[in-house]
Amino acid sequence: MLDKKFRKTGLGHFNYRRTQWYQTIRADTRQYRYYLMLCTWAVSLVLPLAWFITSVIHKDMLLLIASFTIFVVLALELFVLIKYKRIKAMIFISLIQVSAGLSLSLFIPVGQLVCVFLLAVAPVLSNQLRGSVRGPIWYFASLVVFLLTYTISSFFELTSHQAFDVNSLVSALATSVIIFILAWYSERRQEALVARLTDMLVFDPTTGLPNKEALCHSIQSDKGYVFAIIKIENFSNLVALFGYEFSDIISQFASQKLRKYEHRYGYTTYQLKYNEYGILIETSVNVTIADASQRLSDVVQSLELESLPWERDRIKLVYRVGGALVSPGDCETPLSRADVALKKAERGHSVICIFENDNTEKESAYIYAIRFTELINNRENHSFKAVFQPVFSSDGKEIVWYEALLRIKQKNGEYSSIYPYLDVAKSTGFYQYLTDFILRKSAEAICEFDVDISINISITDIVRPAFITLVDEVYSLIRHKQGKIIFEILESDELVELDKCIWFIDYISHYGFKIAIDDFGTGYSNYCNLINLPIDIVKIDGSLIRKIKTDDNARLLVEGIIHFCKKSNKKTVAEFVEDIQVFESLRNMEIDFLQGFYLSEPAPISECPCPTILP
Repeated sequence: MLDKKFRKTGLGHFNYRRTQWYQTIRADTRQYRYYLMLCTWAVSLVLPLAWFITSVIHKDMLLLIASFTIFVVLALELFVLIKYKRIKAMIFISLIQVSAGLSLSLFIPVGQLVCVFLLAVAPVLSNQLRGSVRGPIWYFASLVVFLLTYTISSFFELTSHQAFDVNSLVSALATSVIIFILAWYSERRQEALVARLTDMLVFDPTTGLPNKEALCHSIQSDKGYVFAIIKIENFSNLVALFGYEFSDIISQFASQKLRKYEHRYGYTTYQLKYNEYGILIETSVNVTIADASQRLSDVVQSLELESLPWERDRIKLVYRVGGALVSPGDCETPLSRADVALKKAERGHSVICIFENDNTEKESAYIYAIRFTELINNRENHSFKAVFQPVFSSDGKEIVWYEALLRIKQKNGEYSSIYPYLDVAKSTGFYQYLTDFILRKSAEAICEFDVDISINISITDIVRPAFITLVDEVYSLIRHKQGKIIFEILESDELVELDKCIWFIDYISHYGFKIAIDDFGTGYSNYCNLINLPIDIVKIDGSLIRKIKTDDNARLLVEGIIHFCKKSNKKTVAEFVEDIQVFESLRNMEIDFLQGFYLSEPAPISECPCPTILP
């Protein structure tokens, strides 16, 4: 049934028998058939037992021997079924016994009763054990054998007509046909329900496309393919613009157009995610990356000719493609490789990218996994460490406050900066643990040394209720100290939600805490943020500071930031002051504060110079 169904939907190569859902259904069906046979054998023992009792009462030795023999055989078969559970073999044995029993019923004294009983059991048993296609074939084959036996035996006068006549035979056959029709109908209904369940498990309800599991089990190990992930790049923007309900319209439109070109370009379309589709193209073994790129380019060009009608206008969908070559015997990771190529296309702002075995992406994924493991190990072993770097006055003689920096313990036992790990931490939900850790360590340092300390936070911290609760707890610990917290927010991407930032700045100002923009000069909003937000301190991006020795444009930009901040009554800090030239240049620009390795390296708070001690 399922083979025929998938061939009609273009999934002739879909090896659904390897899927988890099919294995589950098959296991449940096997269990059902097992219990059905147990019940059938158990019930069948009743008939020979009744014959045995009748033979004892009437002292019929022939019937006694026959009934006892049948009882023993059925009991042994039941024992074998329970012990060895050879379901397939026992199915054939049970059906053969029913077929043989129909013919043998013509020659035993109570043949009429036996025949009626077996004709009632046969249709149900054959349908349930062999299905709605093979079951009827088996059942009617048994009837043919029975009728032939009856005809031959009647011709040679071998049948006892007192025990079995034509009227009884016709009645028994009519009854069995009625039972068969009822059993066949119920079986077909069950198969329809299975087919409907299969649709829900294999096909996407919105687009009707086969899903990722169907894709994974459609790739044959002895064939070559080009597989590609086609992503609708502007999907999220369109949904945000036109509403969530518009997402189904986009998905249905894209799926229809992909199916439209299936025959032309020889591919099959699959639904991967809400805005991602997979196409599988069967190719020759010697296909090259250039060939694959050209074929995918043809598909994309055809898709780009189609635009989505919307009211009186038309909307153009933007596609991006990541592809991979699948060689015979190498069909395990086409999705992963195509996904890597898609990410590479996104980073390179290209429409199509084909996966190449240059190991660059694999190495990146390996490094990502190692860093995530190290983050987990540091949290479990409590081996994170906080260090503090002084921020000096413009003459480099007085320490004004310290910046708290996080260090992570590597496998070799050495500590390194947390910055290479930040992307991993943010993408895995680990970042909030790092922020909370450094805030607690800063509170401990203030309690012990009574100094001002700055920490880095993000907009995700500002909108996190647990972080606000932690800020309250920190204030309750340091409220009687002179030292305060300075919160540094990354300027480039974090100050996009002004309302939340303004609320947070207002909230912490009641505690006497200050706010700073970190890495100012790298983002898009720049001076607008200074105008719109009540910022206390501006930390100029270190990449600009490093360039002021050799780049006049960088020098002019830094001077402009300092001048603007002085006019707007905001303090400025220069990071990455690494040599005397940069130090002298910044001091001449009349910057307010300096920070960098030239003045002092990060160290545990107990090893840092005190604010009252001049270096």
